[in-house]
Amino acid sequence: MKEVLHFQEPSSVPGATFEVQGILNVRGEVLTVISARRLMNLPEYDLIEASKIISIETCNGVCGIVVDSVEAIVNFEPSNIELPPNYDVDNIIQGTINHGGQLLIVANFLPHCEQVAGQM
Repeated sequence: MKEVLHFQEPSSVPGATFEVQGILNVRGEVLTVISARRLMNLPEYDLIEASKIISIETCNGVCGIVVDSVEAIVNFEPSNIELPPNYDVDNIIQGTINHGGQLLIVANFLPHCEQVAGQM
């Protein structure tokens, strides 16, 4: 993860795949913006003030994921992830962790970011 940005409406990209919301210029760097809701087949909703863009560096470039909100950024050991019963390595949702008495969902957007950043 590179940084968390306040949501800005990206410029649309004709012919882009369904999950791509558009592109942004962030301090001179082009950021391809992907919808987390579209990637996970969740219904669309109006973006709110809490909506954020998580900027992720990949080997193919930088990509941004639009999420409903970001409450915290935490470090944890991968061995602490509790896998879901229907675990599949290709799923975005990788499992949960108990962190400071809170149950957190672990999501992995990196493979999708690498794929999209390589196409743009």
